[in-house]
Amino acid sequence: MSGKLVNATGVLCRLLEQSKPTINGAALLGGEFGEGGHELVRERLLVLGPALSYVTCPDCGIEMARAVRSVGVDQVLLYCDECGEVDADRALLQTYTVSLSRFIDRMVSSLELTPSNRKAIGNDISWRLGVQEHKRGKAQTWYFARHLNDHTVARHLLDQIRSDNAAQSAKIITSTDVPLPDGSPLVGYDIKNLAAIARMSQNVFLFFDDRAEVTVSQPEEEPAPVTSLRHVRHKGWAYVDGVKYELEGMQQKILLALMDDFDHRMEANQIRDKCGSRAARFVPIKYFGRNPLVYHQFIQYVDGDDEYELKISEEDRSWLS
Repeated sequence: MSGKLVNATGVLCRLLEQSKPTINGAALLGGEFGEGGHELVRERLLVLGPALSYVTCPDCGIEMARAVRSVGVDQVLLYCDECGEVDADRALLQTYTVSLSRFIDRMVSSLELTPSNRKAIGNDISWRLGVQEHKRGKAQTWYFARHLNDHTVARHLLDQIRSDNAAQSAKIITSTDVPLPDGSPLVGYDIKNLAAIARMSQNVFLFFDDRAEVTVSQPEEEPAPVTSLRHVRHKGWAYVDGVKYELEGMQQKILLALMDDFDHRMEANQIRDKCGSRAARFVPIKYFGRNPLVYHQFIQYVDGDDEYELKISEEDRSWLS
């Protein structure tokens, strides 16, 4: 595997995490970025931006230097109030920016998704890449997002996932380092850093091993929750007063239905349909015979409205409210 291409994918993620994915040519094509920067330009994921008129003086590294004129093909003359006339590489004045449309197009084609399902969610921040169905009824909805360490961005993406009814099938790729900060609205979702699961190749991203199963490193010791639904989605566990309860399949589905609902409040028949049950009369408490404490801790029946409401613990309020 080419180290240059692995490095280039990491450089791309770093640029995508900037507020504006733009970089000075000298920094991109030399120093720590070096070979990775050249590969991004070669793959046309970076395009030329506007040339700069002022740059930090390459001699003193403090004052601003003004571009005066070209000197040959690759050199320019700068003028610094501190250093006077300074010769510099032309790349110092050039900028490159990530072509977000080209990048998202490449993600869609690399995942073999149908372009018609693509949708921009935020303003050059997040996208629904498309829907992939490996088996009948087993769809995966792919998303890409920048800046997921920003709770506002994460919440916006979560709202879209819920709108797509994709809470149980969402696969999120990001340029942000993972795991996300504590209290993120996306806690419990399948989120992977692009550079950790893929590398650039010619006109495509190549995903390591089985891209749907690749996991990224997590903290070695994550403190166990006290009273929380944090691990319901991917581990099927609920915690009450520090005790872990392993959920049965229908128990997990009922809790996820209420967790993923916009206001966490649903009628019995709505929960039944979301869980795929065919019961003529669906009564959630009947499915918690072996875990009654979990039911009473997290679900309450609202008499009069004929609805069931999720009881959110203080521990979960930052990401589940």
